[in-house]
Amino acid sequence: MRTSGQFLWRTAGLLSLLSFLLFATGFVLAMNPQQLAPSTASPPAQKEQPPSPLPEKGVHKVVALGDSLTRGAGDANGQGYVGLVRQALEKKSGQSITFTNLAINGQESSELLKQMSQEQVKKLLAEADLILFTIGGNDLFRQTGGLYTIEKEKVTTALNQLAVNYEEILKQIRSVNKTATIVYTSLYNPFGNTEADIDTIGPVLDWNNQASQIASRYPQVFVVPTYDLFLRKEQNYLFTDHFHPNAEGYKRMADRILQALE
Repeated sequence: MRTSGQFLWRTAGLLSLLSFLLFATGFVLAMNPQQLAPSTASPPAQKEQPPSPLPEKGVHKVVALGDSLTRGAGDANGQGYVGLVRQALEKKSGQSITFTNLAINGQESSELLKQMSQEQVKKLLAEADLILFTIGGNDLFRQTGGLYTIEKEKVTTALNQLAVNYEEILKQIRSVNKTATIVYTSLYNPFGNTEADIDTIGPVLDWNNQASQIASRYPQVFVVPTYDLFLRKEQNYLFTDHFHPNAEGYKRMADRILQALE
């Protein structure tokens, strides 16, 4: 028998999902506004294009931070989304990019902050033109009472601390580099086709919403949604561990990030 608290949390999760789907649709349309125009309409007057999210001088140095998603765990090709983004940017510019991947499998946000206090890491961040990072999945999903059991109170505490750490991560990056483009890739739900589906919708989407709100307070920080890329497609795009993306899943993430950087 379900408690009223479980019912309310699941209801909130469904509402969060609907809100996210509206956000994701808005993101795609913002990247591709022609989809809003009827096919028979006259072409709109040419307007000056907004500046690229990337630095005018181009991208010469990329630094990647975070957890196993940025490390590329689950990709048999060994690239992950960061390798694909780098490859695409090099092809577009015709120039090689200095790339440093500092991500660590299993890393949580508190551990990332400690890593960022190292002088060599600060130096690399200070010289970067583009900074890519993922964090938060381990913070949330290690608070479970088993693979498919979510303990609400632990997750709520983890969400609150993650928000504090995430903002501190952005502050520290900006303290050493005022101009680099920062891309945070938000979370998908690896439990989408399991019994934990409804119980994990709320925490994941609540976090993605918080991440976007916090990032909006800092210049040149872009939060790229991925939830919809895996929704009801887990079997196709997750690795056999049912947690990390496979090669095709990482390709979808990279394509979304490149779309945001156009």
